[in-house]
Amino acid sequence: MTVIDFVRLLRRNLLLLVICGVVGMGAAAAYVFTRPVQYVAQSTAMVVAGDSSSVGGAMSGNTIAQQRASAYSTLIGTEAVDNRVQKTLGSKGLSKAADGTLAAKVVSGTSFIKITATGSSALNAQSLANAALVGLQAEALRMETYTQAQANPGYTQAQLEKLTAIHVLSYEPAGLPATPKQDNLLLYLALGLVAGLVVGSVIAVIRRMFDVKIRSQNDVEELTGRGVLAIIPEDRQLSKQRKTGDLGLSGITAEAFRQLRTNLRFINVDHPPKAVVITSANPGEGKSTVGSYLARAVARSGQATVLVDADMRRPMQHTAFGIDSRVGLSQVLAGDVSLSDALTPTDVPGLRVLVAGRIPPNPSELLGSVRMHNLISRLTKAGYFVVLDAPPLLAVTDAGLLATSTDGVIMVHVVGGTHKEQVTLCTKRLEQVGAVLLGSVLTRAPRKAMGDVLYGYGAGSFGYSSYNSYYTDKNGKKKRRKKKMSLEEDYFGAVEPAPLGSHPTQDQPSSEGEQEDATSGGSQPSRAVRTNGSDTDQIPAGLRPVGPQPKPARRAR
Repeated sequence: MTVIDFVRLLRRNLLLLVICGVVGMGAAAAYVFTRPVQYVAQSTAMVVAGDSSSVGGAMSGNTIAQQRASAYSTLIGTEAVDNRVQKTLGSKGLSKAADGTLAAKVVSGTSFIKITATGSSALNAQSLANAALVGLQAEALRMETYTQAQANPGYTQAQLEKLTAIHVLSYEPAGLPATPKQDNLLLYLALGLVAGLVVGSVIAVIRRMFDVKIRSQNDVEELTGRGVLAIIPEDRQLSKQRKTGDLGLSGITAEAFRQLRTNLRFINVDHPPKAVVITSANPGEGKSTVGSYLARAVARSGQATVLVDADMRRPMQHTAFGIDSRVGLSQVLAGDVSLSDALTPTDVPGLRVLVAGRIPPNPSELLGSVRMHNLISRLTKAGYFVVLDAPPLLAVTDAGLLATSTDGVIMVHVVGGTHKEQVTLCTKRLEQVGAVLLGSVLTRAPRKAMGDVLYGYGAGSFGYSSYNSYYTDKNGKKKRRKKKMSLEEDYFGAVEPAPLGSHPTQDQPSSEGEQEDATSGGSQPSRAVRTNGSDTDQIPAGLRPVGPQPKPARRAR
């Protein structure tokens, strides 16, 4: 994980960081306001070297005194000094309270030792500071006389004290503190905030490491080794419009399907796919929705399109388009109905739908049959771009069987819903049957976090959310255009001159050989036959695209 990835991860978990920071500050404030009242008292000791009877003699050993002061300050808190403190307090009828503390430090550049004592009351703090001063004096004198005793073993204690050149004097006894210690509330709040942010960052990293669901485009690309063809933002109207048969889209959602259409066109510029299977790992991940909107977007670009509802277990396309489901794919494969009679025109020019028909007892056998393979081949040779809505890949084998008869598979995954293990398993199953994975489509991407999905951890302003103003006004309503356009032109744009399946800069085959391949289905991948002008004569009877077709472009003189 790079620094940029870490920053994006923090941005994605901004709410978690805010919560942890607030909790940390709250804990710090609670600690400050609930801790026992503390009083602080200070006493000062001075270390002198030489004859302490005169000021001149005391100051002559200033260097030695500073060295000794540093050594003696470390005695505060030792067992020897604590025992002397307890003895001194006991003689006064006091004791070192459990909450009392002692600390000592040398004043820089001097031989003064500041002894700081805290206690639950002012008297305890004062007595503890003065007792520590007395204890330090006694312990320092013991150490110095011990040194002299080693050099003069026959001397008495009084003689040894006179020989001692270094003394600890009581320079300033501790006074009685008038007010308790005031804690630095801002400092504690800052420390609590920092601690909360650190804890939140650790939680975010751990969550990311152990997250089993796909969260971004990078997740899918790393697991599949293929690119993400489109990211469909979360749109509550999608499911409602599918149930009512209204396929209108908001601007951002429509643009996502245009992107899917464009990416399919440029997967292989020389031989673009002409038949694709749309499937998912689990039910309810949006494969039928993606299939219907993709077919609609491709048809609006001028490419004759057939949407085949190959999910014979839970068919959905007849509901989306408001088509009678009693006659469809199952009857065509059984030989009861001709393909031309089963294809149903829609309100989209150039788009026909082949519904699933009656649910058969053996869907897998029908979808894996030679008749199904021939049906797909017949449609592609006729110049149609074929979109097959297949059952979930992990649930049944239908999608894998269909994949071998098409140019590739598009997997649909839900952001924050599909497990990484399921994505890996789908990729392996497609490899086992020899199918081509064209790419993936991510659905239900949160609109406010489109940048997170696109760039991995969180890019915020780099996602589609930055372009909302192109499709909506400040009040969130669709912008009205001066020119009155049809519903389809408003959502998917005007018909484009270059259909999917032909080279973007070449409308007609450049040679007779290529023209023959377009109708005969030779060994070379055939180009999609345009449905304008005399090209309709090349399409077998009963399979000619219906609806108004784009006019042929005028040749430049």
